[in-house]
Amino acid sequence: MTSTQANHNIQPMETDSPPSALAHTLSFEEVCEHHHVDPTRGLTSDAAAQLLSSHGKNAFDTKGGVKWYTIFAYHAFNFMNLVLLVAMALSFVVLAYIDAGVVIFVIIINTLIGFRQEYKSEKTMEALRNMSTPTCRVLRDGETKEIESTELVPGDIILVKEGDSIPADARVVRVNGLETDEAILTGETVPVTKKLDAITEPDTPLGDRKNIVYMGTNVSKGKGRAVVVATGNDTEMGKIASTLNKAKKTRTPLQKRLDRLGVILSGLAVLFIAIVLLTGWAWGTWAVYPEGLRVAVSVAVAIIPQSVVVVVTLTLTVGVRTMAERHALVRKLNAVETLGNITNICTDKTGTLTQGKMVATSVAIPFKGVYRVEGEGLEPHGAIKDSEGNEIEKESHEILIRAITIAALCNTSQLVEGSEEEASSSQEKAKEEGKGKKKEKSSRSPAPKEAAQTHDAQQPNEGAPAPGWRGVGSPTEVALVVLGHKIGVSRADSRDEWNMEREFPFDSTVKRMSMVYKNSQDQSYVLFMKGAPERVLEACTHIVTDDLSHPEPLSEEHRTTISDLNKQMAGEGLRVLALAERTLDSPEGEREDVARDCAFIGLIGVRDPPRPGVPEAIQVCHRAGIAVHMVTGDHPFTAKAIASQIGILRPELDEAALDRLVMTASQFDKLTEEELHNITLPLVIARCSPDSKVRMVTELSRRGRKVAMLGDGVNDAPAIKLADVGVAMGLAGSDVTKEAADIVLMDDNFNTVVKAIEEGRRVFQNIRRFLIFLLTGNISQGLIIVLSIAFSLRTPLTPEEVLWVNLIVSAPPAFILGTVPGRAWYMDKHRRPVDEAFFTPTTILDILFYGILLTGLGIVNFVIAQYGFNQSLPRSQAACFAATTCMLMFHSYTCLNLNGLFFKGGFLRAKWLHACVIFGIGSLFFTFYTPPFEVHVFEHRRPDWRNWLVVIASVFVSMLFSELYKIVKKPFRARARRRDYEEQAAQDEYMIFPPREVEAARVAKEMKPMRTDLAGPANA
Repeated sequence: MTSTQANHNIQPMETDSPPSALAHTLSFEEVCEHHHVDPTRGLTSDAAAQLLSSHGKNAFDTKGGVKWYTIFAYHAFNFMNLVLLVAMALSFVVLAYIDAGVVIFVIIINTLIGFRQEYKSEKTMEALRNMSTPTCRVLRDGETKEIESTELVPGDIILVKEGDSIPADARVVRVNGLETDEAILTGETVPVTKKLDAITEPDTPLGDRKNIVYMGTNVSKGKGRAVVVATGNDTEMGKIASTLNKAKKTRTPLQKRLDRLGVILSGLAVLFIAIVLLTGWAWGTWAVYPEGLRVAVSVAVAIIPQSVVVVVTLTLTVGVRTMAERHALVRKLNAVETLGNITNICTDKTGTLTQGKMVATSVAIPFKGVYRVEGEGLEPHGAIKDSEGNEIEKESHEILIRAITIAALCNTSQLVEGSEEEASSSQEKAKEEGKGKKKEKSSRSPAPKEAAQTHDAQQPNEGAPAPGWRGVGSPTEVALVVLGHKIGVSRADSRDEWNMEREFPFDSTVKRMSMVYKNSQDQSYVLFMKGAPERVLEACTHIVTDDLSHPEPLSEEHRTTISDLNKQMAGEGLRVLALAERTLDSPEGEREDVARDCAFIGLIGVRDPPRPGVPEAIQVCHRAGIAVHMVTGDHPFTAKAIASQIGILRPELDEAALDRLVMTASQFDKLTEEELHNITLPLVIARCSPDSKVRMVTELSRRGRKVAMLGDGVNDAPAIKLADVGVAMGLAGSDVTKEAADIVLMDDNFNTVVKAIEEGRRVFQNIRRFLIFLLTGNISQGLIIVLSIAFSLRTPLTPEEVLWVNLIVSAPPAFILGTVPGRAWYMDKHRRPVDEAFFTPTTILDILFYGILLTGLGIVNFVIAQYGFNQSLPRSQAACFAATTCMLMFHSYTCLNLNGLFFKGGFLRAKWLHACVIFGIGSLFFTFYTPPFEVHVFEHRRPDWRNWLVVIASVFVSMLFSELYKIVKKPFRARARRRDYEEQAAQDEYMIFPPREVEAARVAKEMKPMRTDLAGPANA
């Protein structure tokens, strides 16, 4: 190999524009000359130190997680807490120190609960921030040295081998079977073979720059040497990381709703305070200060739900813990509820929708048929069945068995059972055996033996193989070894029959590899060949159709049949390998003389199969009205085939629709903004770049959709940062991607995301449920005070009574309502619109109806006590307080089932809610029968038996009218659901909203309640 012999003592040239962006267009000699480095000796230590001071460390700037004080400030100064601070200030003004103290306590609790949960998530994230290469090997001063990767500088010569992580972007200067896995950057699952040749096109996509190795990618095979052209933020990964630091995420829907609610309630409080002060002054009930202001504080305290932030935070925390049990780490609390509003999911394919490992699934024998291989992952067991589904018998399928034998034996990989250390030991042993063979046959084997790669078979995913199976070698070859095991063929077990004599390793120029074996039974030599179908066919002159010992001449008809089979299998998303053999007189000779005149045997299809449960999960998404988009770096044929197989592309779609819904990134990026706004956005984008993903998420957001973006590579990070909910892979994901994400999947499984959306919808429904409960109480208390004063009555409730109801009495049942288990219909688009608003007209009507109902009955209790029973003001206030508390407690049963009778939907199983109701009513007796609190704190007097009879009657009337209201509104709600579905169906672009009558029967069978440990499921 030619190399530049530059003087190693020359100091490196300083330049403001290093050729990193164009390094692929230059020869490696030109790149080395630019950096004044000799590729055989590397930089001098002095030159490296000088470059380090000018270029900085080889690390890119990330935020390193959210700081604790940022989390604390976010939870301490939200809008609802600011409103409470105003109420606290008013309490101090009117010398109501107890009220002020209680409000301060509420603010502290609100802040600490949210801070604790998010801080805990951030501490968990610190354990995941470990992506960069700690050390690397470089040439310096003519010697190989191991240094920290952060000390690398442009111009350094790095040495990489199988299993290494590339520490910086570099131009290769020497390769020996070097292949790198660049999926984390480009999304391409197939390892890239590196070459020395310059590439003339400057705008060549990253994945096609085969003379560049990129920071953070891994060496999957071979070894090599490269000159560093970019470090830190100048690397491709660093550029993406830099853009993330500049991006700012918008506020979540829940944050906006709570802020909007705070503004509305604050405005309502101001209005009510004005009414109280003006009417009290006009009627001569009191002086504006201090008594008038004290009543005004009561109104403000009554209207503002002090416990809402606490209950929301606790509800989200329960959701976070539930998701953690389902292998989803939630970094931001509000992301839980946002998941419930997701309308579109954009996801990478490899390792998320698929298993992330190669498996042989099909074997095609021309003129015999296509055979399907069962089994998952690296599990060495599985049936092989013919086209009719019958399991084959080895004795009657001689050609098929020979094809699998060739695939298993023409192979340098292994399947081992045991730990990673045992796998590594086997790998080293295999290498030592290989060295021995080379010494014996050095004159006959000019090419080096193909290097091996350790392939971890224990990726945690559903349906994974039995623990302990590991592959040693490239993923595709390991898949063929596993296939051999399924029929009992392996190199170790076949030594009695086949002994390897000669190896011609895989060569990227001929795209095939061959091995010569000696048959111990007849002492014959047989060459086994596998490789790209077109290249194997070039080396074939015959084909085996009936008898292995009598191959036929290969005709054009045979070639056409083989080509059609190849296209058919490739169209299914398979990576196709061809198999052939030749009987030799001797293993001696050059490759071009030995690997020719072969007999074609068959084709084998290998793919990264879908994860178990993914098709069902996508079906659940479609049932919920959520569209799933695949954005992948894979080939369009592969992406389309997988998308069809797992159900992203619905079977109802015709060919014209499929052409519209499957695009390459180049097609998508060429669309003008006007064209993009007017098209049906694709469900599949192949060869996807980071910019394409960002553009997709941006356009979906512009159309008012709520987007979840899933990915693992750095190329996914910008879109993850931009999406409403960003989801990163915890196992395969890069550090940059995890930092950008709201949620990290600890099992890298798409099914986990669907479960998280189900949990998000449960949280969404429950937050609305307990807000109806709390706001009913707040509005009723506020109206009781305002209307009483407006009609020249005294104040029916004291500030202490209002605080007691809002904090002590209503908070526990509100929290229990926030933990009500989900129902399967939450994921049914017929009964819940995918983009359902939080405060719907029905929700607002519920709050107003229940609030006015409790207001009227509360005032009735006060009026009857004061004017019917001629009781004192303190006793009348106690009667109103008791009625308001009891009615609100029983109203929690109404909120348990907002659309059905209260004693249905889990009423009997709601033991914790029963306990809260008993506690709330029991707390009244504490306020009535402990004299210091009764007289000095609450300033009321205990009700007598007549008051209690009126309270009981009020509870009965409130429950009766609440249930009648549900019955009346039921048909109106059903009509509204049908109208919502028809509107969604009219806008459907992906055939996930078929006519109601077509899907109703199927959905009815699929709907099954989700089981959880929490009692009291509800239907709203």
